[in-house]
Amino acid sequence: RRFRRAVASAQASSTQLPMMIDGKPYDCNEPLLLNMREAAHDLVKEYNKSDRTPGEKKCILETLLTTPNENGGEHHASSSSAAASSYPDITIEPPFYVDYGTNISVGRNFYANFNCTMLDCAKITIGNNVFLAPGVQIYTATHPLDAIERRSTEYALPISIGDDVWIGGCAVVLPGVAIGSRVVVAAGSVVTKDVEDDVVVAGVPARVIKRLK
Repeated sequence: RRFRRAVASAQASSTQLPMMIDGKPYDCNEPLLLNMREAAHDLVKEYNKSDRTPGEKKCILETLLTTPNENGGEHHASSSSAAASSYPDITIEPPFYVDYGTNISVGRNFYANFNCTMLDCAKITIGNNVFLAPGVQIYTATHPLDAIERRSTEYALPISIGDDVWIGGCAVVLPGVAIGSRVVVAAGSVVTKDVEDDVVVAGVPARVIKRLK
């Protein structure tokens, strides 16, 4: 309940939330944003407890995440009880970490292995049949290069991942990246630029090493 109240308050009154979502510089320490983030962290702590039942974990994911609806839009369980039927084939192994949760949209048949982190200050949009190996890091959050500005300001850039993508262990996806469909990202890669469909990428920074079509 605290999470839903925090989200509703921020959506109604925060001046910084729209700026964060739009990729503009914003103050991450605004009280409404801070409350929303802390509520998400508390909810994730509950999810990560070893004694949680599958039903309890499913309920937490329904509260935390967004899923596409059949018409191509999105819904969030905090505002739609119909979201419950959208989560049966989403599996996230704990521990799992987010900034806000509400900015993460996942498709059907999603699997994230242990210790994945999604910093969802901007939208993270994930397609169908996407598998994340252990330790995958997805970062929308970034900071100004200017040291003085960086003390109080950050911004975020959205990340999108297409359908049928496999991201290997401890790979990192950086802000603003769009990964196409049917892509394999090798373990340990750092994805700094957009990735086209039907390729394997590897390395730091990640480069195409094989075309699948």
